[in-house]
Amino acid sequence: MPHTPNFEDIRYFIEVASTRNLSRASERLGITQPSVSAAMKRLEQSFGTDLLVRHKNGVVLTKAGEVLQAQGLRFMTDWAKLKSNVCQANSEMAGTFTLGCHPSVALYTLPHILGPLKTKFPCMVFNLVHDLSRKVTEQVISNEIDFALVINPVRHPELVIQSLLFDNVTIWCAESVDCTEQQTLPLYCDPNLKQTQQLLSSTSDFSQQMIASNNLEVISTLVANGLGLGILPERVARRAPAPLATYNSKIKPVQDELCFIYRADKQNHAVSVQLHREIKRLLES
Repeated sequence: MPHTPNFEDIRYFIEVASTRNLSRASERLGITQPSVSAAMKRLEQSFGTDLLVRHKNGVVLTKAGEVLQAQGLRFMTDWAKLKSNVCQANSEMAGTFTLGCHPSVALYTLPHILGPLKTKFPCMVFNLVHDLSRKVTEQVISNEIDFALVINPVRHPELVIQSLLFDNVTIWCAESVDCTEQQTLPLYCDPNLKQTQQLLSSTSDFSQQMIASNNLEVISTLVANGLGLGILPERVARRAPAPLATYNSKIKPVQDELCFIYRADKQNHAVSVQLHREIKRLLES
């Protein structure tokens, strides 16, 4: 069975073709002449043809040897480029990544970060995935998403969690309407959120009819139109189509933390740290 050429055999041949001498090639390669001769024989067996004509003063390349020398040099150059590109892929700000976040988070973060990130890191491309923070976090853990912007992520041994900013969640009403006049109107909220449960448990005199909605933008729009109260993060409330005001200043807000997360075993640490630093700077500016 013919021997399959390996990288070192071709590298040795390039040196022999350059020096036209087995002894000189072995010296420059730092190996023994018998090792060089064995490599030449393996190559000739692999290609099924003579590559060298040996004589007492050195070697002469056959036509096949000349072809191997020319294409072998290109191979070595391509290999060097390939090796460099593979190494750089894990250390440079380049490549295509998936970025996950809640739709509401996306609305108050992505317009501020995607443009500047593209300008600073033109070789980075982000595909976007939107879902609940809990589900996005699960997708990062399962290697379906590269990076994510999530609210209050649950600690996990395979996650790196880096803080970006804080937000306050409280009960809001339309600024144009006296909040005391809205006490008979419904409260729009997502009852499954811990923030909702914490707020409702913190006040004993809250007896509004509760209407469930898991879309914060819908809630903010309904509240802005004077149709009731709503439990919202402040950054979402500030984006409502009409100004909102806090319903009761005596109700202590619940704090949210927006974090940048990724798997430490998947993403290069230096790249991830730099990306986190830049996103944090953009959101704070």
